[in-house]
Amino acid sequence: MRAIVAYLTVKPGKEAEFCEKMTAQAKRCLANEAGCLQFDVVQDPKTPTRFVMLEVYRDDDAIKAHQESQHFKDFRPVVGELVAERKVEVLHMVSDGKSKR
Repeated sequence: MRAIVAYLTVKPGKEAEFCEKMTAQAKRCLANEAGCLQFDVVQDPKTPTRFVMLEVYRDDDAIKAHQESQHFKDFRPVVGELVAERKVEVLHMVSDGKSKR
């Protein structure tokens, strides 16, 4: 499995709009991509403009399918208008990626 961790800093005053649009995108990815196993959005309570996304995909082919999906292509400019900074890491899952409870 592969994990994508994205660190995003949203433009001040855009936090609520970003949260609404990003969580909707996470739901679309989970609903439409069989290889998307997890997509969570978290916000830093101490720095409300800071968000972290954790996405888990079955494999590199699932990431490629995600990046080639129409909903991903349509969403890029939407989120681009809201984000001031972005750092993305693609990592290899070493744990089993399953819920621990």
